[in-house]
Amino acid sequence: MSDPLKDIMRKAGDDQLKENERERWNKNMDEADSLAEDDEDLTPSELRHDRYRRKQEFASRLGPTSERLPIMSAEEIAQKQKDRPKRREIKFEGPIEKLIEKYKDPKEVFNHLSIGQLMKYHLDEETGCIYEGEKLIFDGQHLV
Repeated sequence: MSDPLKDIMRKAGDDQLKENERERWNKNMDEADSLAEDDEDLTPSELRHDRYRRKQEFASRLGPTSERLPIMSAEEIAQKQKDRPKRREIKFEGPIEKLIEKYKDPKEVFNHLSIGQLMKYHLDEETGCIYEGEKLIFDGQHLV
């Protein structure tokens, strides 16, 4: 298969061609790395660094890095986004008094506090009381 045709197929997203190219590149890189002789006087971190530099040098002989980057299809990107864990968005929703009126439950109120509010207030898990420093703000039933 000619190189221009391989480039077109790779950019179009032929997974088998991508895998073959990646395996061939890894095999050649490992072969080139195995031929190099390590200096016995080097520390393990220096040996690791030398191997890394040899791999970089080998990769530079293969052409521009952008040509070796995996090109993802829209389906692959959507799947990758779907597999990521969903993190809770921490943002300011309003003063704590408004959150207490809105959510009523102290634990739920603490799920909606901003980072600054979380640093300022603390919750007594047993009683459900919310404190600002030593000062009681919410006794579990009513604002103080």
